Amino acid sequence: MKFTLVRNIHFHSPSTGLVSKFVSKEVESEISPQVGFEFEDSAWHRNDPIRAESISIDTETGKCTVHLNTKEVGTASDVEKFYGVAVQGHGWKNWLEN
Repeated sequence: MKFTLVRNIHFHSPSTGLVSKFVSKEVESEISPQVGFEFEDSAWHRNDPIRAESISIDTETGKCTVHLNTKEVGTASDVEKFYGVAVQGHGWKNWLEN
C-alpha cells in the first residue's frame, strides 16, 4: 500500500506569530497505517518519535495521507533548520508544493 506521511514543523510566539512548514514523504508498505502507529525515519531524532495522529483517504483518488504529530521547535529559525535536515538527505519534500 502507498501512502504519504505529512508532518508540520512549527514555532509560535506572540511577537513572531506562527512560522510553519509542512514536509511529506511517500511510503510503500505491506501494512496499512493506523492512528497511533509509530514510524521510524532517519530525519527525526530517536527521542522524537513520529506517530500517526489522523488518516485521510480521498474518495475520488484513493490517495491515503497520514498526518503525523507536529514538531514544535524553540525558535522561528529552527523551523527552517529542521525543514532543511528533513529534505536534504532523508527523502522528505515540501508538502505544499506537491
